[in-house]
Amino acid sequence: MKKLIITIFLTLGFSSFAADLVINSNPSECDIFVINANGKKSAIGKTPYKGNLDSLKTTFGLSGTVQILVHKPGFETFNILVPVISSSDVILNANLEVERSIKITQDVDLLVTDLFDVLRMMRVKDFSSAYAKLERLEAKFPHYSIIYEMKGSISYMQKEFKRSLNYYRKAFGVNPKNREAYRMKVYLEKMFKVSTTSAGGNK
Repeated sequence: MKKLIITIFLTLGFSSFAADLVINSNPSECDIFVINANGKKSAIGKTPYKGNLDSLKTTFGLSGTVQILVHKPGFETFNILVPVISSSDVILNANLEVERSIKITQDVDLLVTDLFDVLRMMRVKDFSSAYAKLERLEAKFPHYSIIYEMKGSISYMQKEFKRSLNYYRKAFGVNPKNREAYRMKVYLEKMFKVSTTSAGGNK
């Protein structure tokens, strides 16, 4: 759970009107909780939210600095400390980040979709487009050996065998469990009579 300390917009009131607590969020429909000085956690509603500060103080025993949580399933909890000042509006804008596990799943889905697109390009021998897409994927996913393996495959299909060997070595270096990369690395090393010991230092 992250704790973010951000700038709070405090609108100083010089009239007799009561101050408000305003909370907006992206995404919307997030649950809002307040934690008072005694550590008691209370739900006060959902975003977008607007409530009277004096009423909140009385109902939940708020004073001084108050901890506010904005939460929605699938997103990291937005956790912030805000000052509760008499006659001052407090306006919060909470931008929640997708939970790491869900973001990883979304990224892998994107990677798989793009790799299928690369395979389609390779089948029709559109190697330049396939390689360009792999370059973009490598920039975003540098630790996925399949990207280097597919670069190796493209180079092999173009009969650029030494370049292909370099990519298969890279794929195997990133993931020593990549059997196809290892098989092609060994095959090409034998083709060029490159020893296993010297291969490790080349890229």
